[in-house]
Amino acid sequence: MPRKVLVTGGCGYIGSVLVPILIHRGYEVVVLDKLYFGTASLDAVSEKVHLVPGDVRTIDDSVLDGVWAVIHLGSLSNDPTAEFHPEASESINFQGTVRFAEMCKRRGVERFTFASTCAVYGFWLDSEATETHATSPQSAYARSKLDAENALRMMACDGFCPIVLRQATVFGLSPRMRWDIVLNAFVMHAFRTGKLDVWFGGEAWRPLVHVRDVAEAHVACLEAPQERVAGHVFNLVYDNYVILDLARRVSDALASVDINTTMSVNNDQEDSRSYRVSGSLLKEMVGFVPSVSPEDGAREIGRALKNGHKANFDHPIYYNLPWMNLLVSVEEQIKKTGPVL
Repeated sequence: MPRKVLVTGGCGYIGSVLVPILIHRGYEVVVLDKLYFGTASLDAVSEKVHLVPGDVRTIDDSVLDGVWAVIHLGSLSNDPTAEFHPEASESINFQGTVRFAEMCKRRGVERFTFASTCAVYGFWLDSEATETHATSPQSAYARSKLDAENALRMMACDGFCPIVLRQATVFGLSPRMRWDIVLNAFVMHAFRTGKLDVWFGGEAWRPLVHVRDVAEAHVACLEAPQERVAGHVFNLVYDNYVILDLARRVSDALASVDINTTMSVNNDQEDSRSYRVSGSLLKEMVGFVPSVSPEDGAREIGRALKNGHKANFDHPIYYNLPWMNLLVSVEEQIKKTGPVL
């Protein structure tokens, strides 16, 4: 009988890439998701997935029946979304994670990987941060993730193996596409307008990693020997890039698939976020090395768009903060007037 893995946030940007990988590897998959973005992202594998609509803050522990491992992706997933509703960030990203992890531990779930963020290190780092670097979270999002990390690591024991992946800025094509993250936004604007605009002078550093590499890294941590991963924190990054250099790389990659761009650089303001991280520990302890470059990712998205990838670039569902704003406004309207039948 295949091992059962539960993925929180499995309908999301990373989850909808991860779930088919798990199925291909022979796992039985349960998806727990609040369905903020619907279920269409899993249409291709819907018959092979058990989908449970729900929230880690309130779900009953019966969802864990027979579950061997959990990959916990579900959260308010970036700085702007968390700052929009800091209380929800604390409730979902920290308190919800701790509650669900404690439930997993009680129910005998053996592995628990947690999608954290490299933003816990803070900004304006002078060198590449390793996992022992001092943390200095600068946002409600990063603080909630770091608090959850610390709680998870304290739960580690022989029967429960939590693993933290501090993910770099993710990019790449996904069934639940996002156009509000740097490389994806570059490609989208280049395709729509033929222009590639670089703000804040493009002088800040960002660590990047492809969405497929993120998915594969979580699976690698599930399958690694427990003594090499239990209670560990790992940075997950392909490489670090100055934004202006990244834009040039994207422009060159798009030219190779016949999407030509002109670049402009705006120097009016300075970017307050600049940081670099090292991914060497994940390679050393787990043997995992991300393999998809930003150029590969840009070409992949560019080809998809040229081949008719269905994407209404102006729809708020592709941008986390506008979509959350819309959901909140609809919810408030329902409270006032009742649902429209």
